[in-house]
Amino acid sequence: MIGEIPYLAEWLVKRALELGADEAEASFSVYRERSVKSEGAYPKALSRASVDVWIRVAKGKRVAIVTATSLDRDVLSEILERGVAMARVAEEDPHWGGLPDPEGPTHGWVGFDEGVATLGADWLIAAVRELAEEVRGRFPDVKVTGSGASAASGYSYVYNSRGLRAEDRGTSMGVYLSTKASHAGGEGTGFAFIHSRSMVAELEGLAERASRLALDAARGEKLGSSVTGNVLFKPYPLAELLDYLLVPALNAMNVLEGLSPLRDKVGEKVLGEMTLLDDGTLPGGIETSLFDAEGVPRRRTLLVERGVLRGYLHNTYTARRMSTKSTGNAGRARGSYTVSRSNMVVEGGDESEEELARDAAVVVDGSLLSVHTVNYVTGNFSVVATNPYLVKNGELKPLKPVTIAGNIYQSAPTLRFSRTPRNTYTGFYLPETLVGKVTVSG
Repeated sequence: MIGEIPYLAEWLVKRALELGADEAEASFSVYRERSVKSEGAYPKALSRASVDVWIRVAKGKRVAIVTATSLDRDVLSEILERGVAMARVAEEDPHWGGLPDPEGPTHGWVGFDEGVATLGADWLIAAVRELAEEVRGRFPDVKVTGSGASAASGYSYVYNSRGLRAEDRGTSMGVYLSTKASHAGGEGTGFAFIHSRSMVAELEGLAERASRLALDAARGEKLGSSVTGNVLFKPYPLAELLDYLLVPALNAMNVLEGLSPLRDKVGEKVLGEMTLLDDGTLPGGIETSLFDAEGVPRRRTLLVERGVLRGYLHNTYTARRMSTKSTGNAGRARGSYTVSRSNMVVEGGDESEEELARDAAVVVDGSLLSVHTVNYVTGNFSVVATNPYLVKNGELKPLKPVTIAGNIYQSAPTLRFSRTPRNTYTGFYLPETLVGKVTVSG
């Protein structure tokens, strides 16, 4: 099946031009996944496969996109004809600058692991059972409420009438565990997971982390009053916050539409001493690939340098509107091409994690609730931390969930970073970060 995709792509583009399109692009993605999810004490194996075909055609500055989930030539021919007809009557986009030009990859790391691609359900089932047994054997007060494992492989191919030809493949696998604990009438939950582009041979630490978080949450006490000061964010909850709060503000489309507080701020100090990169070339990175969704090479893009804004995330469309070059951050969603991040890396600072903890009033671990409600247009956030700790006499005392509120730009001058960025398994690589001028209540 995969072997015929390049021929189908060339045929579609040629046919689109014959039908009157000025430009055309055919994009294919094939995805296969094997997974196991626990249902009570009995893991269930699942398998799924999908094919997505996107055809983008332009007639002058009129653009249409049609999609299919089949490689059948009759089906593809029908939707292609529909797409060209749609382009003829579509509203003209005065900013359309054409499809991307061909360009070779900027790196050579291919995130494909044959072991993951061929991994059977038996290994996944064994991993899920092993985690459940470890929890039962080591943490009698903890119950496993959910667990699972998956292994996936994908193939992508993009071809357009400008001669662009981009081919890539990749794998990923993950294992997760969610838990619940009870203590003296209190209850708490925990969660831990690993996500990798290659085989995850060792699951050490998953049961420990998920169980510890649940037990601490069950023993947690109410904060009782509001505290305004420094909060130390562990890497994973910080990744959740930045993904909703900062990444959209760096999206060039939001900048063009006036929805980003960072509009017209290039060259200005906006984020304290933070250095932030979008690195689609990172070896082993969760979001590393040779090309983005348009077939443009992934890049290593400096977005913020010691707090100074250096640029935005671009696809081809936004880059041409802003007279710059695509950063290789095209994505696809809801029938349109978007701007999406790859691996986000915040460089470490000069302090140890212990030094930052000593200056914190509260430490946030676990995950954040209601993070999707943050306001990236203003930088305001109000989120619920599921696994917070009060710093008291140099020790961490578990708390019940608390609400944390602030504004990322008002807090920017207070940001301090530990030395070592950590892999959060989400595509964010972050150090522990102290954030000041934050209000904690609960």
